[in-house]
Amino acid sequence: MPPTRSSGTCPAMRPSRPDPRPRRRGLARLAAALGAAVLLAAPFAAGAQQKGGSITVGLETDVTGFDAVAGGVLGQTGEIVMRTIQEPLLDFDPDTKEVKPLLATAWEANEDLTQYTFTLREGVKFHDGTEFTAEDVAAHYNRILDPEQKSRSRSFISVIQGAEALDRYTVRFTLAHPWGAFLPYLAATSMSGPIPPRAHVEAGGQNRHPIGTGPFEFVSWLGGDRIVVKRFEDYWAKDEIHLDEVVFRILPDTQTRFASLKSGEVDVIWTDRGQTIVNAQKDPDIVSLKTEGAGAEIILLNARNAPLDDVRVRQALAHAFNQPAAVKIIWQDTKPVVSSPMGDSRDCGEAKLRGYDPKAAKALVEDYGKPIRLSMVHTATPRGREIGELIQQMSKAVGIEVELIPVDQGTLIKRTFGREFDIVGWRIADAVDVGPQLYALARSDSSYNLTGYSSPEFDDLAHRMRTAKDVDERFELQCEIVAEMNDQATMLYWGGGAFYAFTTPRVKGVPPPYRGAVDVTRAWVEE
Repeated sequence: MPPTRSSGTCPAMRPSRPDPRPRRRGLARLAAALGAAVLLAAPFAAGAQQKGGSITVGLETDVTGFDAVAGGVLGQTGEIVMRTIQEPLLDFDPDTKEVKPLLATAWEANEDLTQYTFTLREGVKFHDGTEFTAEDVAAHYNRILDPEQKSRSRSFISVIQGAEALDRYTVRFTLAHPWGAFLPYLAATSMSGPIPPRAHVEAGGQNRHPIGTGPFEFVSWLGGDRIVVKRFEDYWAKDEIHLDEVVFRILPDTQTRFASLKSGEVDVIWTDRGQTIVNAQKDPDIVSLKTEGAGAEIILLNARNAPLDDVRVRQALAHAFNQPAAVKIIWQDTKPVVSSPMGDSRDCGEAKLRGYDPKAAKALVEDYGKPIRLSMVHTATPRGREIGELIQQMSKAVGIEVELIPVDQGTLIKRTFGREFDIVGWRIADAVDVGPQLYALARSDSSYNLTGYSSPEFDDLAHRMRTAKDVDERFELQCEIVAEMNDQATMLYWGGGAFYAFTTPRVKGVPPPYRGAVDVTRAWVEE
């Protein structure tokens, strides 16, 4: 078998087929799924695109940082900003499920698919004027992979053994074994994908003053208030960029964010608040954007802590939780009820989900035989308070006491990674392949095993899933991982992958929010 080479659009899992889910059947199906409002936001012909102007994007939370180690995790807010400043090696088309050239223009794999060699785009500059080279790529990935750095992204990409700069514009990745999710992960705009300049990272400046190759360069960051970026005049694809400036406003209150959109104070918002989504979709003066995908909103149960180290207590919580009611109350049915985070990539069936059954929950509590007192850490947002109160009320109904601990987003992330919680809200992100996230959540040797549940058999199952060469086998093994998590009640689901964003009519060229992150890099304004 000769090396596999690509210099153009490439199926995301080629040659090991990363995404077996049916492709959407063209624009007609997309229009039916998203509605006519989405078509209004589709890019117009080149002649209609106007240069100049500024837009304001309303965000729910501030960004924790942009450094791949010090910044921790981006979340959807951080990813929205990151997409304007930094770029990954590859691009990903969510409609065709294909990876495409971006900072890398071509790539080839060896016969056993354990080495990939990438040719980089020449003449690309970072915002500080330095040239983008293979040394920057290798340094970025090797830093994430270094166990001493304790990067929270490492568990997701640890199949990569290392990256090596072969010359100024050629970089080679070596994998521990063939990995179907490799190319899609090089297109990720979460923390591991976008490439920063090596020197700036080593100088310690990237976290609060990010530099990248993206279409906009960082201007200022007033914590808790706004981040401002301006058009990068030396961007390698500058003809595609229209706006002069993007202002990201931090507006934690959903009603304030929505009111600011209606008044024109902001031009674009992301939200997952059910009532806001319903109201916005009814408003003829607001353009609605929607995508459906994989991933899920989840509740993590920490099996390291007593009494959650007893499976009966976790299972009692699972049977006490009414997901359909939570989806209706919190999301107003704008998200689906799910039994797995697989989306339409694979139907896992019920996957041993312990659904709402208060009688079974009470029997498990009685069998445990001791008082059960727990705490839940949640964000001090309306969404966080709502899910906390629902967990508290539903648990109380079966004899379990839950204390609520509201915190800011940064503290929640810190406490989750520090395992300082009994119950906490989390998310499995939308992805063409959620396998890397399932692996990281499952393995006992993973820094991302946040629930603490493990067994030799579960470790083996995760390993077999990750190393499976056949796509159907890999997805079937992912369903087995999900079934074990459901049966052991290490996490609860409170809604699947459906994502929404809204714009004013003057803003054009904003695509539906793939992975829940709004992309305004190619937007323009029509005055």
